[in-house]
Amino acid sequence: MKAEPAFIHPGAGGPSFPAAGEVVIFQPEFVEFGGEERVILALSEGLHARGLPHSVLCYRDHIHLARHARLPLRVHQLRPSGPGLARPLALRAALRRLHAMGSPTPVLFNIQSALHAGLSGARRYHLRIPDTYSLLTPTPTPFWDPLDLRLTLRDHATGRGVRGAEQLLTNTEALSRELGQLYGRPARVHYLGGHGSTAAQAPARSQAVVHLLSVCRLQASKRVDWMLRALAQEDGQRDLGDWRLHVAGAGPQRDALQALALQLGIHDRVSFHGFVSDEQLEALYRQAHIFLMPARQGFGLPAIEALYRHSAVVLNRESGVSEILEGTPWVLIAESGERAFASALRAMLRRVREDGFFAQPLPELPNMQAWANGVIETLGW
Repeated sequence: MKAEPAFIHPGAGGPSFPAAGEVVIFQPEFVEFGGEERVILALSEGLHARGLPHSVLCYRDHIHLARHARLPLRVHQLRPSGPGLARPLALRAALRRLHAMGSPTPVLFNIQSALHAGLSGARRYHLRIPDTYSLLTPTPTPFWDPLDLRLTLRDHATGRGVRGAEQLLTNTEALSRELGQLYGRPARVHYLGGHGSTAAQAPARSQAVVHLLSVCRLQASKRVDWMLRALAQEDGQRDLGDWRLHVAGAGPQRDALQALALQLGIHDRVSFHGFVSDEQLEALYRQAHIFLMPARQGFGLPAIEALYRHSAVVLNRESGVSEILEGTPWVLIAESGERAFASALRAMLRRVREDGFFAQPLPELPNMQAWANGVIETLGW
């Protein structure tokens, strides 16, 4: 019988704090288990492998992050209360306390951490930013919007937090350039690996039906509607052959996307699986001939994970992982726009039906262990 992973969750009844000498990974809040949470757990595993005591610190943990860990993990919650500067001041106090205890310089995850560090004048921290505001809020605020002053103050404080970091890390060269343009400081790039490792060979898959897969939160920025309309286009129906689309993930657009599939007449070929377990996700990856990712995003870990399982990938140029996936027949990178993505999807559907496609060698792919080791060495832990 498989043993459950050990987990430790201090602070369930009130604030708690890391022990002296621990490496600390700070994330403002844990609301749902997604890509960044997996990244934090991978860094924890890298620290475990080196025998370095460590813990995670946050304002609040709504998901019991440690329950998702394969190795013991301490998660401490500061639980600040009150409006305005309560959280930034709690972060500054925590950083001061860690320094006074002689602990290694902690790493702060998330651009919100940069904002809070800048607002409070915090010191002695490293910073890792996986997404800029342009990725988190892609629709610009009109110049007459009354929030403009608040956004100006936000950007000023964020820049102060970015420039105050001892080491600044990010995921891609594009993000590094953007940080340099916005705040006058480019970041050091460490490319992420995916969850798992490269399979020795492609799994057995259907010869009659091409299975397509999307793994994402169902929100507008992920552009699942692009996939649906591309598959429903009349000019493509004759040469697409028999296919099924599997969408794994939950989110606010689920009902609207299901309604769109019905409206387009493809609802019987599209399955919305909702949130899935790791075991269910593994089964979907192994079944999928093609992985679809039209989103604009800082990186895009699922594309790496799909390639680990010998699935072809169609993604958008605006996904940061495109930087390391250029030039392989396994990947088609669509230029900006829905029409370009639809064209790439149809081209990949034809490509995977060619004899021997899944027997060809995969490109060299990053792995999460190497990423964690690189980060640990860069931060001097």
